[in-house]
Amino acid sequence: MPYSALTVPTTCPGVPQKILDPKNTWADGNGYDQTARDLAARFRNNFGKYAANVEPEILKAQPREGG
Repeated sequence: MPYSALTVPTTCPGVPQKILDPKNTWADGNGYDQTARDLAARFRNNFGKYAANVEPEILKAQPREGG
């Protein structure tokens, strides 16, 4: 996933490969990208309140800017 460390399976028996990429489930790919960027930014902004008290490996798992 471009904006997070989240991993998504690329194959799953009985599931069409196309739907394993969440962007493919949106009618508007640009809308998906904008929403993903917005969600990642909101998470980072909110999480910033707690970052000083979090282990470094947890900080590495937060959403990335720009994808």
